[in-house]
Amino acid sequence: MLKNLLRIGISIGISFAILALLLQLVNSGLSDLERPSVLAALQATSLTLVAAYFVIYLTTLFFRAYRYRLLLSMSGEPNVPTLRQMALVTGIRNMIVDMLPARLGELGYVGLLNRGYGVKLEHCASSLAVSIAFDFIALLVVVFLIIGKQLLGGDVQGWALGAMISAIVLCVIALAGLFVITPWANKFIDKNFKAKSETGLWFKLTELLNNFAASLEAVRNAGKTSQVVALSVMIRVLKYAGMYLLFQAVAGPSFAELAELPLEHTVGALIGGEIGASLPVPTFMSFGAYEAGGALVFQLLGVSNQAAAVVTLLSVHIWSQLMEYILGGVLLALFVFIIRRGKGVERAQASAVRKRMIQIGSVVGAGGVLAVGSGFLAYQLWAATKLGALSAPAAGEVSADANEWRELSKKHVSSIDGFVVFSSNRDGNHDIFKLDLADFALSKLTSHPNTETYPRISPDGKRLVFARAHQVWMSQRNSVAWDVYVLDIASGNETKVGSNGTAPAWVDNESISYLQDTTKVIKVNVANLNAETLYESGVNNAMPKGAALQNPKYNPNTGEFVFTGRQNLIGMNTGHWGTALSNGDTHRGIHNGCEISWNSAGTELFQVTSGGRDNTNHVVKIDKETLAVSTLIDLQGEFSHEYWPKESSNGEYMVIGASRSRKEHEHDVADYEIFLWKVGSQPHEATRLTFHTGNDNWPDVHIR
Repeated sequence: MLKNLLRIGISIGISFAILALLLQLVNSGLSDLERPSVLAALQATSLTLVAAYFVIYLTTLFFRAYRYRLLLSMSGEPNVPTLRQMALVTGIRNMIVDMLPARLGELGYVGLLNRGYGVKLEHCASSLAVSIAFDFIALLVVVFLIIGKQLLGGDVQGWALGAMISAIVLCVIALAGLFVITPWANKFIDKNFKAKSETGLWFKLTELLNNFAASLEAVRNAGKTSQVVALSVMIRVLKYAGMYLLFQAVAGPSFAELAELPLEHTVGALIGGEIGASLPVPTFMSFGAYEAGGALVFQLLGVSNQAAAVVTLLSVHIWSQLMEYILGGVLLALFVFIIRRGKGVERAQASAVRKRMIQIGSVVGAGGVLAVGSGFLAYQLWAATKLGALSAPAAGEVSADANEWRELSKKHVSSIDGFVVFSSNRDGNHDIFKLDLADFALSKLTSHPNTETYPRISPDGKRLVFARAHQVWMSQRNSVAWDVYVLDIASGNETKVGSNGTAPAWVDNESISYLQDTTKVIKVNVANLNAETLYESGVNNAMPKGAALQNPKYNPNTGEFVFTGRQNLIGMNTGHWGTALSNGDTHRGIHNGCEISWNSAGTELFQVTSGGRDNTNHVVKIDKETLAVSTLIDLQGEFSHEYWPKESSNGEYMVIGASRSRKEHEHDVADYEIFLWKVGSQPHEATRLTFHTGNDNWPDVHIR
């Protein structure tokens, strides 16, 4: 019972650690531009096709194990493992084969067989080497099949002919190396460099080479070459059939143009990825090398959407590694316990104290593996939550009491000549909406399928600047995968003015600023699109180079910047987020919190911080010189967790978004409502403008 529990604990711990490693790749191993597309592709993957791939993968595993066992018996090995044992070794081999560059992980197969089941080293090495050589032959057969298909269609392509020539060269080199060069080299060394002593290292090496050559000779003379070739072709066909299904599982829902490519094109790219993973390039689980090899083939085939090709190949790689490493981790734990159980006789002869120590050590070891694996996975899951919501929130519905409260709000603001804009998902995805205060009429200014947010009104009230995501859904925690647009409100005409950036703002009627790549503040003239860098972390300023900023605000009157950042980067010692003021030469940490901004005159600061009612957020005013803090507004009533305070250009009004509590915090998911407040009035006099359970965010107000 104890052994079974220990086995289960180690298996779970290893599986958790493997899951955490793959999750870490997505969390921190991808750039902000790549991550959203990969996450979307992974989320949209057809699980039915993934399950079909896994069935084919298991079938391939047993065919491969049977071939290894056949080669061992052909070599003359007296201690051939059972098919079940070979399947165990093969599953572990599949996991570790990509751990080292140039597929050096294959050597793990030799170690497992030799140490675990007592198979002689020369037979381990010969079965591995012959299987690799016959894999090349099987690859040549697959290429012949592709060319045959192209011949039937009357269009043999150059890349296929090139692949055939390469496969032929590899087959000739592999077979000649094993069955011609190895025997010759063995005889040459034995004749000219025979070891003088039977105890030295050279004698052991030459003896191993001699035995290896004899094992290869036995395999060649066994008369089962056709059977090995047939098994190799079957393995190769099953492998690419499974990978093709996995490719379709990813590409089908996300990239139709890739899913519709001819079969031989996709298989060619998969072969290219396999070759890339085999190169002597130091990578983690072959990530990067595999994608580069496959993408190169797609490029040679004329696939124009290279970004989609890389995302698809990376997603396919993640899915395949996920299954191989989880299964391989479980099989490795089983292997260790089975081998240890096989040595039970030796342990039975140990003293009672020693057996007790072994039991305690086993429990501690298994507990440690489970604890480390669980902790690592928990940390990576926590890190994933910091990437924001992986899918768009529900559109929501009109609040039950909307009509009653809307009429009351309309009376309060009907005398104000102005309008409010904000981003809302009430129509299914985040678009930009406009609310005229005089008649409370709501209109939609954009209708693009991709997420749109951060609307800001020009000083003259005629245009908007906003950010549009690179894909349908994008969490606002990603500050890169967006482009910046200017919209003419009257005509609806849009102009793209910036790439890979968010948090746009108007500098004046002719130019805007935005945060690019999280480290640069770019200024763009919206008429001629001339751009300049106003600020970059660590470049001619006191900030650490490369420090990530959020929502920077530029004061054109003084040349100063305020922004939010991680506190360890902006000179503050407590908490996680804080705000800072920088004039280039120096920067000062201001206060815990976020969403810092200048007032309309550019003379004072206000921001969001905790400490409001029920410890929710509230808006505080900060003296720029003394950094003295005082409450500006803390909303009363049901909605009192404030965000996105923004003054009108004349400083008379402020718009604010607010949710019910700190538990409803996520900016682009929670039910935020928009409020209008006359600066200096009582908090309870703020007027609620929206009445919808969807997500309304990033408001701005213009008073004519």
